[in-house]
Amino acid sequence: MKKAVIGAILLLACLGALALADTAHTVSYPYERVWPASVRFLRVDLKLKIVEKDQDSGYVLFEMVDGGKTFQGALQLSRARDAERRDATRLALKIAGRPSYMEDALLVKLERKLKEELGDPAPPPPPPAAPAPDAGTADKPKP
Repeated sequence: MKKAVIGAILLLACLGALALADTAHTVSYPYERVWPASVRFLRVDLKLKIVEKDQDSGYVLFEMVDGGKTFQGALQLSRARDAERRDATRLALKIAGRPSYMEDALLVKLERKLKEELGDPAPPPPPPAAPAPDAGTADKPKP
């Protein structure tokens, strides 16, 4: 029970910090493909300790050790659409006590990993069809 309460407090603290995060990128890959690649990136590529993760809620809490100090981090993933209307994923990263340029650099590395693993994003869907003209006014001559 005590572990669950501590976990809940840690989750709320990290997710609250994400609300203030300005380090976010949107990638043009669907959430279902980005989630496992993101977890592998943190755990395998960066060798970070995963503290907690929840795919349905879209977050990974992790610890980063740098210079003998441990920093708490959170990666939040959410479903989105890119500028070309493709299924996309918004990635927001916050590492407490570290500058935002480090967060941005990690997101750029993650984007490269996604491109290597998943290839080019899917082509955008065709543009929506233009609405049909109103049948009662389309061909009426103007007075």
